[in-house]
Amino acid sequence: MFLSHLRMINKQNGMRELYFTSPYRRSTRIIRLEYGQVKKVFILRTFEGEINGRGTSESPPKEEVFEDEQELLKKVYETKSGLLEGRWIVQNKQSISQPSFISTNVVDGEVSVEFE
Repeated sequence: MFLSHLRMINKQNGMRELYFTSPYRRSTRIIRLEYGQVKKVFILRTFEGEINGRGTSESPPKEEVFEDEQELLKKVYETKSGLLEGRWIVQNKQSISQPSFISTNVVDGEVSVEFE
């Protein structure tokens, strides 16, 4: 079931994270979900941002509070499903970088393709 899958994702300081990316023109839009238990409640923080040639920017989080873990995990699952239906891609934090741009070079008569 989806709940056990979500429990396995990146535990860090009691909070878990999911990253979603969506290419947009010359930048990459990002949504980061951070969720877990804080004291006696369960928190879901949603960050929205962008990666472009100038770096990464992220908005202050939108925070939702839940009384139990099942409610929290259901909301995370619904959010994840909605993003995936909208063609967002699940990433891990280390794989998110600035967008790649293709350049070609001709060296000794051979064409090479490089990502900047």
